[in-house]
Amino acid sequence: MATVQLPSLLNYTRSIVPSEGTFWVANADNRPLLIQDKTVLGTIANYSSVYKKDKQRDEDAINKEMMAGDNNIQRVDSCHLPADVDTFELRFTLKFLANANGPEACEGAEFREDLESIAQAYADKGGFTVLAERYLANLLNGRFLWRNRYGAQRQITLRAPYNEEIKETTFEIIDRSEPTLPQGRMDKLKPWIEHITQALSGKIPYFLMEISARVTIGLGQEVYPSQEFVDKDSRGQGKKSKTLFSVQVADQQVAAMHSQKIGNAIRTIDNWYPNASADRPLAVDPFTVDKRRARTVRLPDHEKSDFYSFLKNLPALKDDIECAPDAKAIPGHAHYFMAVLIRGGVFSGEKKAK
Repeated sequence: MATVQLPSLLNYTRSIVPSEGTFWVANADNRPLLIQDKTVLGTIANYSSVYKKDKQRDEDAINKEMMAGDNNIQRVDSCHLPADVDTFELRFTLKFLANANGPEACEGAEFREDLESIAQAYADKGGFTVLAERYLANLLNGRFLWRNRYGAQRQITLRAPYNEEIKETTFEIIDRSEPTLPQGRMDKLKPWIEHITQALSGKIPYFLMEISARVTIGLGQEVYPSQEFVDKDSRGQGKKSKTLFSVQVADQQVAAMHSQKIGNAIRTIDNWYPNASADRPLAVDPFTVDKRRARTVRLPDHEKSDFYSFLKNLPALKDDIECAPDAKAIPGHAHYFMAVLIRGGVFSGEKKAK
């Protein structure tokens, strides 16, 4: 298979742009959920507190550490519903753009033309509809809620604030790991699929959605916003060991979900990787990492299934798309390739030696 050298400058602007998500009390008061700062006494359970070189340490020393009253005091952030409230609401907006139709910057006119022709061939075959359905599926299954996903009652409401053609629609959140849509809801979902497809393919300039999800988890139960990274150098006596993400709304710091975390959930559509399970999709990335199993699933030695292997052989990729009779027949690796371009990023090859 003939391959080409990658350009030393190649980047794509992302085509899916989520906002930060904010958490609210789901009642008429429209109250935001706030972060609480508390100090707790944690237990000591790490391996090295008892073992040294795979053998038990001195028992008296262990007991002294375990019984010390101030040995594991932690200052942490937490977020809970009020004691008289059992339901929260997560709100965010989501914008779809056509930035995958061509690179933002690319060294070499021929390479740019090849990428643009692949995107056009993919659009002509209806490929963007397949991806639109998968992105929408990850809204309906509540994947973006992460640890907040489970509750007694769960609803998602979709709105198109600047589009009079689409009516506000509310669905029950579905329990489905595979990023596919239930056939029984396709009539109501069709306008949403069409507009996402049109935005990704460039037939309309953009498509903006407002999403709100309500989940009943129980009175006073814990809610899980995003967690901020705490540098080791910033830790110490009296400092927080866990900091939760918040955004300012008016004069309050409201519990929030990182836009990156929402975006990761929406692009968790890759179940085309080698030896994949349909119900174990992974987030689309150039090498696709399975964090639960601590492995990288798309590598050059894994059937040349990584993004860069396809990028080095664009003519073959274009043939695979053009030979498909319809969108459903487009090979999975072509859907994956276009999903990476939608994700965006810097895909430059090695810099040429001077």
